[in-house]
Amino acid sequence: MRLFFSFGLLLILFIDNVLIAQEKDSVFYFNSAFKSEEKLQYKVRYGLIKGGEASMTINTVPDGDSYVFHIRAIAKTTGVVGAMVTIKDIYESYVNIATGYPIKSVRNIRESSYTSYNEVLFFREQGFLRSLKSGDKPAPDNVLDVLSAFYYARRYLFSNTLSKNEIINLYTFFDDEFFPIKVKFKQIETVKTKFGKIKCLLFIPVLGDKSPFKNEEQFQVWVTADENYIPVKIRVKLPVGSLKCDILDFEGIKNEYGQLQK
Repeated sequence: MRLFFSFGLLLILFIDNVLIAQEKDSVFYFNSAFKSEEKLQYKVRYGLIKGGEASMTINTVPDGDSYVFHIRAIAKTTGVVGAMVTIKDIYESYVNIATGYPIKSVRNIRESSYTSYNEVLFFREQGFLRSLKSGDKPAPDNVLDVLSAFYYARRYLFSNTLSKNEIINLYTFFDDEFFPIKVKFKQIETVKTKFGKIKCLLFIPVLGDKSPFKNEEQFQVWVTADENYIPVKIRVKLPVGSLKCDILDFEGIKNEYGQLQK
């Protein structure tokens, strides 16, 4: 069963710029919509069945004489689904604080008897990346892993001034392949959440010959229309049902006057 593999990828597939200090070097870097110690938690349902939980966290960790963001996303089964099949997918990305580009990514998948592990190192200045599975590959300097791509979009690309049907392009390396991501801003919508009604930006897939989706309604993501750009709702229509992901809890949000309030 590859339900949560799909969820982990889709969740991860999703600028009042504020200066923050990198303490060790006393150098200032631009940050935008998030900060260290942010944590987002989600509940996942498959049809009417509560299927699992997911979380995304970000912390600052040392890297030699400097510091990097350590971003971690976990999706796992719980409840009835968890009793039938054990799934725990972990994605990690170590990101340059100044640029938002990854230095290293980790993908650790456990889905019943299926397991997969890989590490990727990004040598951006030298023009290549190094996969633990497949070795060195030439890579453009704008390549991201799939987890850092979401935070890169929050930092640089999501905006409350996006035009209708404007397309966001990201270039990623995922599952040992280069994988372009294209999403389109459709419109602003107000959605109901555990924390009240939230004004959101709605993003949908760009359809094409290589797209896994046949229509726009198959994959929809709503992110807060404020300076945090936090995903609060994801809807995915699958061949045998629908996957629903809704925000359950949050802490450490950078812009505390955003729409999400406890």
